[in-house]
Amino acid sequence: MNIRKTIITAAVALTTVAMIAPMSAGALTAAELQAQINALMAQLQALQGQSSGSPAVCAGIVFSRNLTVGSTGSDVKCLQALLNTSASTQVSVSGAGAPGMETTYFGARTLAAVRVYQAQQGWTPANQVGPLTRAKLNAWLVGSVSTPTPTPTPTPVPTGSGLSVMLASNNPAAGTIVDGQALASLTALTFMNCDNTEVKVTGLKLKRIGVSADASLTNVYLFNGATRLTDGAAVSETMVNFNNTSGLFMVPSMGSLTIWVLADVNGTSGETVGMQVISSADVSTNASSVKGTFPITGNLMTLATGTLAGVEWNATTTPSAADVDPQDGYTVFQNSVIVTTRAVDMTRISFRKTGSASNSDLKNFKLYVDGVQVGSTMQLVADSLDQSYVTFDLSGAPKRLEAGTRVVKVLADIIGGSSLTFTMHLWNVADVTVVDTQYGANVLSDLVSDASFTKRSSGEQTINSGTLTITKMSDSPSGDIVDAASNALLAKF
Repeated sequence: MNIRKTIITAAVALTTVAMIAPMSAGALTAAELQAQINALMAQLQALQGQSSGSPAVCAGIVFSRNLTVGSTGSDVKCLQALLNTSASTQVSVSGAGAPGMETTYFGARTLAAVRVYQAQQGWTPANQVGPLTRAKLNAWLVGSVSTPTPTPTPTPVPTGSGLSVMLASNNPAAGTIVDGQALASLTALTFMNCDNTEVKVTGLKLKRIGVSADASLTNVYLFNGATRLTDGAAVSETMVNFNNTSGLFMVPSMGSLTIWVLADVNGTSGETVGMQVISSADVSTNASSVKGTFPITGNLMTLATGTLAGVEWNATTTPSAADVDPQDGYTVFQNSVIVTTRAVDMTRISFRKTGSASNSDLKNFKLYVDGVQVGSTMQLVADSLDQSYVTFDLSGAPKRLEAGTRVVKVLADIIGGSSLTFTMHLWNVADVTVVDTQYGANVLSDLVSDASFTKRSSGEQTINSGTLTITKMSDSPSGDIVDAASNALLAKF
């Protein structure tokens, strides 16, 4: 039965109930009769909503606030239902968020669908449903915009000579690393894409080689320059696995990318350790093929004993939770670090933002050490998992941290995000690189009193609404004015 016929049927049924009600008072109470009428009215309203292009869950909905990851409410459920009317913007094909199974939670999949919808409108995809998107959705709900039926842009299928994997030209030479150091450079791999389009690498499997134990490498990471691509992975039965369906990294067409394999070391002096890619099957990608001279084997590193400097972060991070006005140069993160034994050089530090505020709401991040700005002003960048980081790469001019207590803080401009929230974190021990000035080895940070590192987080900041203040200027004119005067100045504000 089509929707129009169903509406007519429901309307007739409603009329029939109303007509027979006086004749069947003995069979139905007034309350029961009213319940049947209400049920039919609800069905009729839902069917009419479907026929007008708006899902039933959108009845009475107006998009009056910005929505981002973490938002909840009936407007989120309506948003998912609207997106699900087109296969190209479908939130999910099954389970929560799928057509008919919309939820009131705005998660990563909802954001991904929103960004596709925004791109289809010719806009730059954002990390929220902002005023422009809300206006479009509200127009859709009142019928001035029909359900989108865009022609999906086909995803290019990589063709060509495939993805070649090889040791990088600057792959670390065989040498000595200090037992207990952080982020020891084990191998550098170059991925060269000779296909006709950008390719995605979603998996990489590495084998630990050398005379050592799995436990000698406590955490293994992938880095692209100063950017950490993965969390720390453990070694199990000599193998390390990295997987991310969204992409560990992308390699541009006819371009290349060098990926570094770094590890925290906790073994025994005299052990040797290295990394190897056994075969092309250990590289998961959408490239037309994977090529290389396998196995690809990095050089062996020998562990040696040394007493490294200490770097201990304070247990307290500021600012604490607060409501904050939009402003420039607001301190979004501050902590003190105690450097022991000898000075260290900071070459990189990265901070993660969480909360409902978008990356465009916070701008111009500046890093300060002991009150002096270090490095360039940086912006938030979303990684492949849509996690937002601001990274300060100081490798070109490392910041010397002398022994003692050093204050590290980050300032940013708050330029938007009314009623939204944000929190800044030093999320992972691998998000800071400090080098022992005597051994030239990276130091593994911990907390005061040698406690194991856990993320350092500010309190949640809630952005207040902005204010506009209008005041009369001191030289604003007063007194009499000539009748019929032309271009007379009345006031200055």
